Amino acid sequence: CLTLRHKVKAYLSKHRIQTMNRTTRRPRAQRVRVALEAMLEAEDHPPSHITVVFADRAEVRRLNRLFRGENRATDVLSFPAGGGFEQEDVEHLGDVVICLPIAEEQAAEHGTSIETECACLAVHGALHLLGYSHETQAKYDAMMQRTLDAVRAAGLRPSPNWGSLPH
Repeated sequence: CLTLRHKVKAYLSKHRIQTMNRTTRRPRAQRVRVALEAMLEAEDHPPSHITVVFADRAEVRRLNRLFRGENRATDVLSFPAGGGFEQEDVEHLGDVVICLPIAEEQAAEHGTSIETECACLAVHGALHLLGYSHETQAKYDAMMQRTLDAVRAAGLRPSPNWGSLPH
């Protein structure tokens, strides 16, 4: 249950986080939104819009093959908006696609909730939208710290050794 403070903060947020569920499961997305808002605030980012899509393995595999040439499902994909489309003074940063079945497996492996795993994946994907990468160990460490900080700010408890699949 979110505290009143989190509900008020989400309501007053300058950021728009939209979620779409394209699976037969029903993911809980409220703290995913709060974690993304916390990350955007920590980055001091201007008003932004991010769409988070929960998808199944087949859809993520299709997207990964189509856009990255990888014929396999992965845990999270990021699709930057490119031109920085703005609507009502809100910049659309792009879309983050989370493979819900893989997120469920990783949550079990990490000993965390599916909501926590999805928040970690969403923030990780959104950091890619902001231009972060993990090409070096130093960049990886910085990205992981930002991810964990944002997820903790949403009131979730991520595994200290959380990590996304190679992508």
